[in-house]
Parts: sequence; C-alpha cells; structure tokens
Amino acid sequence: MTTSDGSTIRLADMIGSIARTHEDPLDRVSGAVQLADELDDVADALVGHFVDQARRAGASWSEIGRSMGVTKQAAQKRFVGRSQPTATPLDPSQGFSRFNDEARAVVVRGQDRAREAGNDVLGVAHLVLGLVSASDSTAARAVSAQGVSLADVQRVALATLPSPAASVPELIPFDAHAQDALQRAFAEAERLGADSIGSEHVLLAVLAVDRGTGVLASLGVTAEAVEAHLRAATS
Repeated sequence: MTTSDGSTIRLADMIGSIARTHEDPLDRVSGAVQLADELDDVADALVGHFVDQARRAGASWSEIGRSMGVTKQAAQKRFVGRSQPTATPLDPSQGFSRFNDEARAVVVRGQDRAREAGNDVLGVAHLVLGLVSASDSTAARAVSAQGVSLADVQRVALATLPSPAASVPELIPFDAHAQDALQRAFAEAERLGADSIGSEHVLLAVLAVDRGTGVLASLGVTAEAVEAHLRAATS
C-alpha cells in the first residue's frame, strides 16, 4: 500500500508497530484487529471518494459497478444504503449548509442574474436562470432531457424579470416565492432519499411552488419527467 507522499506501508512495519505497542499476545491480537478495521475504513473512504466524484461526473451505478467488478446493486448498497440510516435529517433551518456545490451555484448565479438585471429582490425567475446557467448540472440535464432548450428557458425567464430598481443591495434578498422554493427543496430531497440538497431538488421545488404557471411549466417541463430522468440516471 502506498501513501499520498509516495512511501509504502509494509506488513512488516505494521507487525512491528503492534509488537512495540503491546507486550501481551492477546493484546497484540486485539491491536491487530483494531488496526485492520482502521485500514478497512480508510480503504472504504478512498473508494467512496472516487465513487462520489464519478457520480458527480454523470456516471451511472451500472458503470460504477462494472469499474469495481461488482453489480450495480452491490455498488449502490455499499455507497448509498450505508449512509442513509445515519444521515442527519434535512431541515430548512440548516440553511445552505446542506446544499451541495451545484445547488449553491444555483443561488450564487441567481444573485448574479438579479444584479445584472438591476433587481433589488431575488425571485423564482432568477433561480430558474441559476438552474440552467450550467448546462452540465443535474438540473440542466433534466430540463434538456425533456427536449427543452436551455436558451429558451433563459430567454423566457429574462423576459419575466422586473424593471431595474433605483439601487441594488450588496446581498440581494429573496422574495417570499423564492424563499418558499428554497425551503421546499429540503422536502424534495428528503422525499427522494437524499442527504443533501442538489440542483435537481431546487428544480423540483421551483416546479412545485409555481403550480404549473411558471417559466419552466410554460415550456413543457414537468416534475414527473424530471423524476423519471433522475431514476434513469441512477439505474
């Protein structure tokens, strides 16, 4: 086994470490078991790190399972089911701490679009612009999968923005509708069994609070199709 600095962890080194730490033979057995457990945890965390990166890059569980030499079900059981029972429940009072990088980017880009438009309040239309600003995000892919052009979403959303305000605060506040959407994202993530908020949950929340009358709905985007895409992407 090789460490990040290029040195090699040898069996003889581990045996020597246990022998120096414990004099009693049975204590050495216990120490060896503890060390083996720690090494297993490190190895599992190592694999889990790169599995998470592969998922973020768009790899399916079937592809991940093949790369590990196991079935899709075995890979999911190892890296999804394991964390669900101990995951901290999602609560809107936790704020953006439970948002993943994609979801946080939605909010940041929404702020950027509001500032560019000279708006002093951030609404759902700004969140929609944030959702489709990165074409490789989970939310944007779910929209594109329905045959809806991201450029069309941007065009329609921009057309619904209010007129520029006299002044724009440094941190643009959310209006009540946008606040509802961000809070609803927690419920959407919990309903789908996620332990963090992703851009896809913000997308589903926006569709829910718009009740079929918003920018996305006007272009034919539906929550049912979004969830079907998400299920297919994890199959």
